[in-house]
Amino acid sequence: MIIVGLAIVVFIVYMSNAERRIPVQYAKRVVGRKMYGGQSTHLPIKVNASGVMPIIFASSILSLPADHFDVLAAGEQARSVGAHILNLFSQTSVFYIVLYALLILAFAYFYASIQFNPIEIANNLKKNGGFIPGFRPGKPTSDFITKALGKVTFVGRDVPRCCSAAPADRRRSKLPA
Repeated sequence: MIIVGLAIVVFIVYMSNAERRIPVQYAKRVVGRKMYGGQSTHLPIKVNASGVMPIIFASSILSLPADHFDVLAAGEQARSVGAHILNLFSQTSVFYIVLYALLILAFAYFYASIQFNPIEIANNLKKNGGFIPGFRPGKPTSDFITKALGKVTFVGRDVPRCCSAAPADRRRSKLPA
């Protein structure tokens, strides 16, 4: 069990530090008697750009119905609508685990899209004389960055979901800690 826990920690650290590097080149330019530019660098895109924010958003949203219907279920019979909804949103129900995983996936894409603006990055590259080899400055660069961000988020979206849904799955199957 300790080896599994250690492997999970190593995997999380590895995925947190992983990044997709998009090559960027800057054109040479002459200012006065000096030549500037001609550099080659990269644009780093983190694989797990959203970090733990999707987990925080999903758990906050899913705690609202449970808190609200906990009050209703306490005052009524055990067979009331509030009690059924409370059972539906308990952390060991299949509905809760599936909805939790789906909300984490949705928030991973949402948070990555608001955190990383491909149009702004493409405009800044164009303004500073930078370009991605094989793509024209402007909209094609923005489209490429958007596509790369989607692919990277697709790979990194499951990391927070697996790490947060695993304890709920273990509680449901009643496995030892």
